[in-house]
Amino acid sequence: MKKVITLIIIVILIITLIFIKSYYKKTKHGNNISNKSIQELAEYILGINSYEANEEITVKSNKNTNKYIVYEKCSKEDNLYKKEIIEPENLNGVNFTYDGENLKIENSKLNLTKLYERFPYIGEGNTTILDFIENYKESEETKIEETDKEIVISVKIKNSNKYIAYEKLYISKEKCIPTKLEIQDLAQKEVIYILYNEIKVNNLQKEDVISFKLEEKRKVI
Repeated sequence: MKKVITLIIIVILIITLIFIKSYYKKTKHGNNISNKSIQELAEYILGINSYEANEEITVKSNKNTNKYIVYEKCSKEDNLYKKEIIEPENLNGVNFTYDGENLKIENSKLNLTKLYERFPYIGEGNTTILDFIENYKESEETKIEETDKEIVISVKIKNSNKYIAYEKLYISKEKCIPTKLEIQDLAQKEVIYILYNEIKVNNLQKEDVISFKLEEKRKVI
């Protein structure tokens, strides 16, 4: 009888050990999948080629703080972008449009337009997600971190071996979209916070960003 009981106990222990080992493997495998998914999400964000967004921009310097509400469209093709200022009220109706070669500044309230032909692309002050992506690809110092709800991609930007800016892009793990961009500009001694209240990625064509044509440009004074 004792031998039977002993045998049963041994069998139970063996089954328990097999179960624990199997569970451990599944758990470990699950973590690998999770890590891979995070990397895939980061790669997806870094592969964005166009987006449109409603943004709340806060610019802080040593002297003051300025806030703006902006509607933005950007496309990687030809470095196209369009920004419409919604707030503050005194800048409402001011639009900036770049078609890859020419920059147009409009004030719809005052019915004024100014065109700068053959205007070099300057990255819109390096404040777009597409500029961040290019900085990430060119930088030698990058980092991808994870929190409970977000993935944070960080970039350090150098010029002549001197740091000129630090940038962080926050991505929602639930929605798989950028939620915030932080830029610490060491040269200008200011910090820029861009909150994406609404954003759609990879849904724009070239024509969706620029609406003015060459014939229209020639009429602009």
